[in-house]
Amino acid sequence: MDIYAVVLGLIVVILTILNIYQYLVQRAALRIAEILYVMSRNVREKASEVRLDGKDVEIIEAHLFDVATSARSLLKALGRNEKSIDPDPTLSISATNGHRMDSESLTRLADNIFYAVKEERPDANWDEMATLVLERFIKKAPTVEREAAKRVVAAVAMQSRSREQGQAVKAN
Repeated sequence: MDIYAVVLGLIVVILTILNIYQYLVQRAALRIAEILYVMSRNVREKASEVRLDGKDVEIIEAHLFDVATSARSLLKALGRNEKSIDPDPTLSISATNGHRMDSESLTRLADNIFYAVKEERPDANWDEMATLVLERFIKKAPTVEREAAKRVVAAVAMQSRSREQGQAVKAN
């Protein structure tokens, strides 16, 4: 009976060590996924700044979107609650630690949304585009008042329109 107690005790110790090891590996993988998520947000913000300068970064943004999607999938696979993960890393992990977004972040968000709407509906007029952008912007940033959201969207639309007109003048 002594040998059975020793074997059983040894099995319990081994299983405990394996359980601790699994827990630590899962925590490390979760941390890596969170770091990847934050990195994708930072690089995506930088790509937005480059795009504001008029450079083409669609390929970079597509790759970064894939990185963000992979990080999101990894977080879900590692047990993160679906509600705690926003599909857009620029909103779910903010530089202000969950407080209000600053005006630069709101402008970048509106610019990203405006660009996406322009890609989806290139034949839409400016008023229709502004309305669609405003609807999406309010969904993405629900804490922003509607009038403030209108001002941000209008500023981004005017900037985009002037940029587009400047490119048309250069082409002629």
